[in-house]
Amino acid sequence: MLTNTQAREAKPRSIRYEITCDSLPGFILRVLPTGKRVFFARYRDAAGKDHRHRLGLMSPSFGADEARREAMAILAQRDEVASAGERAPAAKTAVTAPQIGPKSPTIREFAKRFEHDHIDMYLKPGTAAKYRSTLRLYILPKLGDMRLDEVTPADVQRVHNALKTMPCAANYVRCVLSVMYTKAVEWDRKPLHNPAAAVQKFKERAVERFLDPDERQALERVLAAAEHIPSGQPGHIGREAIWAVRLLALTGMRRDEVRDLRWEMVDWRQGTLHLPETKTGKRDIVVSDEVLSVLAKIAAEKGKPKRGLVVCSSRGKRLWSLCRSWKHARKLAGIPDVRLHDLRHSVASDAIMNGVPLEVVGKMLGHKNYRTTQRYAHIADYVLRDAVNLTSKTIVRAGRSGRKARRAPQGRPRRPR
Repeated sequence: MLTNTQAREAKPRSIRYEITCDSLPGFILRVLPTGKRVFFARYRDAAGKDHRHRLGLMSPSFGADEARREAMAILAQRDEVASAGERAPAAKTAVTAPQIGPKSPTIREFAKRFEHDHIDMYLKPGTAAKYRSTLRLYILPKLGDMRLDEVTPADVQRVHNALKTMPCAANYVRCVLSVMYTKAVEWDRKPLHNPAAAVQKFKERAVERFLDPDERQALERVLAAAEHIPSGQPGHIGREAIWAVRLLALTGMRRDEVRDLRWEMVDWRQGTLHLPETKTGKRDIVVSDEVLSVLAKIAAEKGKPKRGLVVCSSRGKRLWSLCRSWKHARKLAGIPDVRLHDLRHSVASDAIMNGVPLEVVGKMLGHKNYRTTQRYAHIADYVLRDAVNLTSKTIVRAGRSGRKARRAPQGRPRRPR
């Protein structure tokens, strides 16, 4: 029998694999390379074609027992359909999956398959949520009733142009559509033109905001004062949010990296945070003594826990209120245009201004691609220009003082020979 213990102990491999329940044939667990575990009900239709009905991701509220009950209901229903098909062979009881070609599915129909077989399986939660919202808000309302092989580049261009005032959203629509068509070709092995490929991206304005020393001091004053203000009083900010902001400001970590940081990931001896899963994969972050001091303070106030989230809600869950607390803090500090992610930019800026090479900054921030770090190259150019000017002034001063030293001493002029 497939149990919760067996499901939890199933280790991810380089490729996905499945575990079948001995007591209920057709009830299977799929283990993905990402570590996600998904329950399925497997059956064959009247034509003998294999189908897998997705039951859901394994979670604390949806385990093997809950999934087994759903699988039993689905498999029992399929058995009834099969029995009816044997009694009436002429009746078409099997529902075949839509195929690409003359009867290709609509965008709306294919989106369901795309969500189950790609978004839920391979994308990280943040990216998956963005894909779903893009489908729901922009793609399905405009193109949902059109068939895959009917959509033209002009159709995609119209959707894209309608979002001109939101270039990032427009480009993301193009991206999601392009991935959908790529998967349609991969899955069904039939030629299909990708109408998004011909649509040119809008230029996106890189939003870079760095805190200057005065703004950093103003933010720290707000956080320090908030620690002593009771809940419900003006200026109060929860202590968990204060700790999270300080960790963000000192490390340059991403928001979710701090929200998901657990005590098991903190290596006190090496001064390192071992993150098993980030936007760019597994990551080890070397932290400063100041960061370790903040972590030590948090641990002391929480009774030195060994497990669990470093910053969390009152119920020990993820700190979803962090963004709301940050909006309050930045307003009090007089920096209403600063986003949480700008704290990450500011760490990069301060490092470069202190002479840290771009390559090292990229490692500090966990950039997988060096081109991502190149966005800060203009700051490095300012530092280089200052260094060149300082060096030139030093050379000029040295030259002037040298001429003075070599000047002939004043006295009686020499008699000509």
